[in-house]
Amino acid sequence: MSLTFSNASSKTLWAMVEWSYPNCPDGGEWMKKGWWQIEPGGTAVVYGGDVQAVNPIWYCYAHAADGTEWRDRYQELVPSRAFAWCTDTADSTSRTILMNEIVVSRPDHVHTFLP
Repeated sequence: MSLTFSNASSKTLWAMVEWSYPNCPDGGEWMKKGWWQIEPGGTAVVYGGDVQAVNPIWYCYAHAADGTEWRDRYQELVPSRAFAWCTDTADSTSRTILMNEIVVSRPDHVHTFLP
């Protein structure tokens, strides 16, 4: 059981994930974590466990070095370095990104970043 990101693009990407985490210790109700470097054709397990039991709604974002982004409309603050923070946490290097919503329907889920 896990949430896996798959890179179907021809570009190396860096991805983050956000999931429901009631009473997150640093504030908020969600946990955000990144960055996984995923090579073209590669995968990364970004959450180990029953994703459906956590919440049916998850969020993600990815970007490539050339500026390509896999995004939608859900705002979050993230730093450029690796992080594992509650949603109310940010620092002076944080920037606003726009996440995609993922709806999971089973304990194992693969989200693919398409070209």
